[in-house]
Amino acid sequence: MQERIASDIMEKYVITASPDTSVFDLVDMFVKNKVSAIPVVDDEEKLIGIITDGDLLYKKIKPHVPHYVNLLGASIYYNGISEYDKGFKKLLACTARDMMTRNVIIAAPDADVEQIAGVMVAEHLKVIPIVKDKRVVGIITRRDILEELYSEYGKSDTEEEK
Repeated sequence: MQERIASDIMEKYVITASPDTSVFDLVDMFVKNKVSAIPVVDDEEKLIGIITDGDLLYKKIKPHVPHYVNLLGASIYYNGISEYDKGFKKLLACTARDMMTRNVIIAAPDADVEQIAGVMVAEHLKVIPIVKDKRVVGIITRRDILEELYSEYGKSDTEEEK
């Protein structure tokens, strides 16, 4: 069996964001496109960062709810509701530039799929952008790797039965 390369299995249609894309637009892009990561590109379409669904969930998207105690039916806030309000307003002002990971692990279109899978496991990555001349030409997700493994092992199992 011939070795497979990134361009054989990558998703070629990639949703990208600009550095100025707002948090709410990012959430909308994640939900509507059912993606787990969005590369951030500059005006020349060159990769400058990446945002994952985890970045939104763990870093910024969920403002901390103020701690409170219920005393005689009234909610008394420990931190004060104004602190919560400030945090929420700060969140609204966030953009892709504020949240993106700048040091992105990438692969070339001719990179070996097994090596990409190894890097994904070692670095705990869900996606790797495929980049040529600093521009995103595709993306490989864990699902793409699993589908490749399934098709490889699925074929060998059926061939052995013959």
